[in-house]
Amino acid sequence: MSRHRTTARATFVALLLAGLAAAAITTPAASGREQGVPRLAFPLVAKTDLWDNYGDPRGNGRHAGIDMENPWRAPVVAVEDGRIEYAESGLGGCMLYLYGRSGTMYLYIHLNNDLTSRNDNKGGCVKDVTFAVTDGARVSTGEQVAWNGDSGDANGNPHLHFEVHPKGGTDVNPFKHLKRASHPLFAARKGTVFSLGLRGELIAAGAGSATLEVNRVRRYPGGRWLKIDTRAVKLTVPLGANVSPSLPQISDSTLRTLKRPIAVTASTLKANATTEAILGAPGELMLGRVSPVP
Repeated sequence: MSRHRTTARATFVALLLAGLAAAAITTPAASGREQGVPRLAFPLVAKTDLWDNYGDPRGNGRHAGIDMENPWRAPVVAVEDGRIEYAESGLGGCMLYLYGRSGTMYLYIHLNNDLTSRNDNKGGCVKDVTFAVTDGARVSTGEQVAWNGDSGDANGNPHLHFEVHPKGGTDVNPFKHLKRASHPLFAARKGTVFSLGLRGELIAAGAGSATLEVNRVRRYPGGRWLKIDTRAVKLTVPLGANVSPSLPQISDSTLRTLKRPIAVTASTLKANATTEAILGAPGELMLGRVSPVP
């Protein structure tokens, strides 16, 4: 992604809430206006290049959000519980608003509009091409709401433009909120049944647990393998888990860090999604099977 090319704030004036003053559109909000913004879930399940480009000057205005580089069609998720509204513009392409339970409004821009694996721009801004939920849907934190893309003036340059509007008002810099956000390990609606495929390295095991440095994840049913930023995931190992005989450390009675990490593929047992499981909290996922990579 070309870091000097980001979407300007002025292009989306017509899409903002009624009543925003012109001065608010061109002047960054004071830090006091950020009260009420909760700790967010990160808006994608994907390996992400994140840097602070908020407020960068543009020929037609200033940059009112953060552009982050992410893979094409990566799952875009709700950063908090709330309600979705579809939107569309010539420069922003396929977009959505998330009206969060906290009162904060979030704007996601340049979502997918391709029907095929090519950059065909033939899909429009519709459900199952752009959006994963219906217009007006109530969504939960970490639930997939869309797919990342390159619609609008991002054509050929897939990335997500993300804005934060406390109390539905003036935009503020999303960077610090994104830096401290909790990263979902996978996308799911709370209460739905899931299991995961995990790829990475076994780094610690024993005492009924196993810790993997995970760099790829796949959600079942229906998901695909996704590259993610490498992270440690601690899984509970129940009695009867299918553990390869070449991984005896997992059955140890004491948790031990391995002297040499072992490349493995693992899967989790079926479970109902909770916010803690979606975020990959320690012990929330139950190991079903693990084996070394040949």
